[in-house]
Amino acid sequence: MKFETKIKVAASAIILVMSTVAALPMIVNRQVTVVMAELRSASNVERLQLTLLDMLLNAETAQRGFVVTGDERFLDPYHAAVNGIPTTLEALRKEMAGPQEAARAAAIERASSAKMQTVARTIELRRTRGIAPTASYMAAGAGKVQMDQLRALIASELAVYAQRRTDLGDQLLATSNSAATASLVATLTNILFLAGVLVAAMRVLRQRNAAEHKANAAALETRQTNERISLQNDLLFRSADLMHSLELAESSDEAAGVIASYLPRLLPNLSGSLYLYNNSRDILERKAGWGSVAGEPAIIEALDCWALRRGSAHPYAGGDGGLACRHVTNPDTDRLCLPLVTQGDVIGCLSVTGSGLVHGAEDQRAWINQLAEQLGLALSNVRLRVSLRQQSIIDPLTQLYNRRYLDEVLKRELARADRNGTPVSVLVLDLDHFKRINDTYGHEAGDTILRKVALTLRDNIRSCDVACRMGGEEMVVLLPECGIDNALKRADALRLAIAGNDVLHAGQRIGATASIGVATYPGHGANMRTLVHAADLALYEAKHGGRNCVRVAQGEAQDMAQG
Repeated sequence: MKFETKIKVAASAIILVMSTVAALPMIVNRQVTVVMAELRSASNVERLQLTLLDMLLNAETAQRGFVVTGDERFLDPYHAAVNGIPTTLEALRKEMAGPQEAARAAAIERASSAKMQTVARTIELRRTRGIAPTASYMAAGAGKVQMDQLRALIASELAVYAQRRTDLGDQLLATSNSAATASLVATLTNILFLAGVLVAAMRVLRQRNAAEHKANAAALETRQTNERISLQNDLLFRSADLMHSLELAESSDEAAGVIASYLPRLLPNLSGSLYLYNNSRDILERKAGWGSVAGEPAIIEALDCWALRRGSAHPYAGGDGGLACRHVTNPDTDRLCLPLVTQGDVIGCLSVTGSGLVHGAEDQRAWINQLAEQLGLALSNVRLRVSLRQQSIIDPLTQLYNRRYLDEVLKRELARADRNGTPVSVLVLDLDHFKRINDTYGHEAGDTILRKVALTLRDNIRSCDVACRMGGEEMVVLLPECGIDNALKRADALRLAIAGNDVLHAGQRIGATASIGVATYPGHGANMRTLVHAADLALYEAKHGGRNCVRVAQGEAQDMAQG
């Protein structure tokens, strides 16, 4: 084969390989775009399902409050759920468009409709026939069965979409690995072809000098392309790992720590800070920082950052006399500020600094913009999970923990006590003549008393103790590592504190006393159910023993001082 022919064949092969390498980023980007769209869809479905469950729980809570009080104001969450559930279900139907997903969405819709019908029937029964028939209707358990079915359906859906996210992450990783392998093969192929060209060119160096220069240029371009592909693949892999880690974060502070550990690798040779709104949304606090951020302010206001004012990215070229944000500490360094936006809501901003960040480096700025979008969505999901968790374990009236949380923590404390051989005491507390307070002064006065008693409990227990509202005027205090003698002293101290804390309502001083039953593990019960039951029996004895007193479960010292 003639040398010219060999050159032509080698050049054609190189062009083919380079074309393949040049097409790889587009292929990888297209696949990543599809996967990210599916991830966003899965996140939307999970958010809508959690929103639906939250509205159903709010409707059920409103129903219970109305049944107990007869006050129409308690039905505001129910009316909000009636208006919001159809919109949420419609959004779910749009997101769950596949045949199997549509069938599951239809099942959730039917269950939600049935639950809301039961809630509406209960409310109407309370309005027309009073509390006694309504209580009997609720005791039949139809609403609980429907709610349990809804929780099971939504939990199943959340599990399905969690698996889907895992599968999509695996698909993203597989795409990254395939692209890296293809890049390596292309590099080796180019090297082989170029080596052949160089060996042949040595024979006719003078005549083929121009061809040698072209081959060197082609090799340089190939290496640069491969480096860009390798860097993109590495960033995509680390970004997917960051998003997966954020899905496991239990608080915004923990999520900020995760972000701070990943950003130095995702944004090499750059520095920056992550600012998030505080709970009152009047200032932004620096939750994370990386690189050279020693002079960055710990707190900024929304008007201090042009990105937050505009709602879009704001670049600032250091030393060019551009528009700098007020929080800029070094005006000679390039800076890029980006708002973190999700569902139209701004939750914070990402401020990145580094040389050459504004002029040129378009790929880098595009990557930072994409990263900011992902961080905004991930942080929003973390806040939503934290909010839903708090709503599920906190009693809205007293801000004490509810029965669900008590079951969780008591089971855990009993297991710890069994391992360590330490006691656990339970105080079951019930306000005396609470119905008389409601009948005499109104339910609003009763609610005020309950809030005051709850505050008294929180102010008079240890940080390791847990105060819960079981329902109505009954409350429970869990005392880890507390024996019967100390538990009795603590119970009587709480009794005296409650009796001594009156409240002023409508110009009248109103007070309440409490009867308390005390039981200790393992002496009064070997498990959660028997221990609480023993304390309930002791409370029953306190009620029949004159009220405003403390009684211990059968088998221990029987009484504390009468109030």
